[in-house]
Amino acid sequence: MSDSEDLKILTEEVVDFCNGLEALAVKLRKQIEKLLGSEVKPKAVLPEETFNLLKWENEKGSRLGDYQVAYKQQNIPDKWQHAYNILKANNSLIANPLKEEGYVYRYWIFPEKYPDRIFRKKLSEAKP
Repeated sequence: MSDSEDLKILTEEVVDFCNGLEALAVKLRKQIEKLLGSEVKPKAVLPEETFNLLKWENEKGSRLGDYQVAYKQQNIPDKWQHAYNILKANNSLIANPLKEEGYVYRYWIFPEKYPDRIFRKKLSEAKP
């Protein structure tokens, strides 16, 4: 391997490591909230821009109505994986989507059936 290939591999591993640390921090915050019985407000709120950087495809379903999907293969791998890790760490499934104050959308994953997709739906629309 050349030095540039080694550097690329190292860079990818560092990005994966950082994404994992961030996901762990979010998970730990949720566990602390459970222990304290109240929500712990982090000093920095996760900006929705983290998810808006992804390329979204419009979809329509009989139960969900209009929603959007970010497919892993159609996005920049580290940006998509970063967003996916955050949702996974927060256990953001359709019944418990991630939505922060000021968000326009709610976000979730369906890891058992669609490990290569992130879903979102406008908050102003009724839940399924």
